[in-house]
Amino acid sequence: MEGTLKIGKRMFSENDIEYEIVEFLGSGGQGEVYMVESEGQYYALKWYFKHMASSAQKDNLDRLIDQGAPDESFLWPMDILDDGSTYGYVMPLRPERYKSIVDLMKRKAEPSFYHLCKAGFNLTLGYQKLHSKGYCYRDISFGNVFFDPENGDVLICDNDNVAVNGKQDTSVYGTQRFMAPEIVTGQAKPSTDTDLYSMAVLLFYMFMLHHPLEGKREASIKCMDVSAMNLLYGSNPVFIFDPEDKSNEALSGYHDNALAYWKVYPKFFKDLFVEAFTKGIKEPENRIVERQWQAAFLRLMDSILICEKCGVENFYDQEKADEAHQCWCCRADLKVPDRLRIGKNHILLKEHKKIRKYYVSGEYDLDTYFGHVEVNPNHPDLLGICNDTDTSWQYRKADGTKTQVPKGKKAPVVNGSEIDFGSVKGDFILAGN
Repeated sequence: MEGTLKIGKRMFSENDIEYEIVEFLGSGGQGEVYMVESEGQYYALKWYFKHMASSAQKDNLDRLIDQGAPDESFLWPMDILDDGSTYGYVMPLRPERYKSIVDLMKRKAEPSFYHLCKAGFNLTLGYQKLHSKGYCYRDISFGNVFFDPENGDVLICDNDNVAVNGKQDTSVYGTQRFMAPEIVTGQAKPSTDTDLYSMAVLLFYMFMLHHPLEGKREASIKCMDVSAMNLLYGSNPVFIFDPEDKSNEALSGYHDNALAYWKVYPKFFKDLFVEAFTKGIKEPENRIVERQWQAAFLRLMDSILICEKCGVENFYDQEKADEAHQCWCCRADLKVPDRLRIGKNHILLKEHKKIRKYYVSGEYDLDTYFGHVEVNPNHPDLLGICNDTDTSWQYRKADGTKTQVPKGKKAPVVNGSEIDFGSVKGDFILAGN
């Protein structure tokens, strides 16, 4: 298939940069996408169909280019090309290692749970930064998010539809299955509140490989026409795992992905989805915000247990701490290690484990740590937490005596002992307790 622009054609941008059309990549509802080259660097060009190249769209692009990207995870408009009849914008080119959420659904991309959690964290962080600039995305869906299954990095594309939050003159309302109910029913237009709903739908797809509203009622629909979709996603949406309303519950044999994955995750994570698709459906102002998801993803990553029998990742669920944990794959009993308890968080302890600063300072950061776990060389069955900060901790032994733990020293993981980190305190729950 060929595009309307000739391969080899050279064009100067509004910033007086010359680009050469290198390759036609594909087309969509608004236009075509090409690979272009300038001074040895390759970029993507979205070239609008004439009937889509409105002055309002051009004004929005100019504003986005002037403002700049919220962060590097956005394939943000950089420059504009115009041939007099229509125009397009240049953006960074997406590396091939990034996969779509559709690839995830089709099992063409199979990240570890750890890297899937990182992708969830990075995705919500990107949208948070976008919203903090006063923008709403308007069309969060499968087609505009990509992730690297090897490390959880995320790229967000199709940013030309990003608009100022609350702007009413919009022709972009979103993608049907991702739209907030109030948009489907015509009661509202896109906003950061509706973005939060669409984001929750996308996250549910990522972690459950299913839509949160497609249960028994969806299975009974003979013709998925506009009326049926408006009912299912707009006027009467019911979560498939609603604890009170079972009218649209997931059915075995129809919604097996959702049923299987729902059992894998710990309660605190599932509770967010329950709130997002019960209270959050009806109360846009009370939807789950990005920080809540980020806190959950940090906890999820630190809740991973590896099955010693089959090697797959599982999650420790502190809500059922007194019950035996079993591997979701091979059903073998899982060995729950010693844990550091800081507030409501249980941090699993094992050799070389790095403990995120989030638990003591509330910093929503994937890569900032305040300590790590070491094995006592004289007692291999005894762990210690090494202080990697510049501030001394106060360690209280089981007998009540206290001692200081300066930088580089270790606090022994002993039943009945406690660490005062300065802003918070933590104690230990040993394996088997």
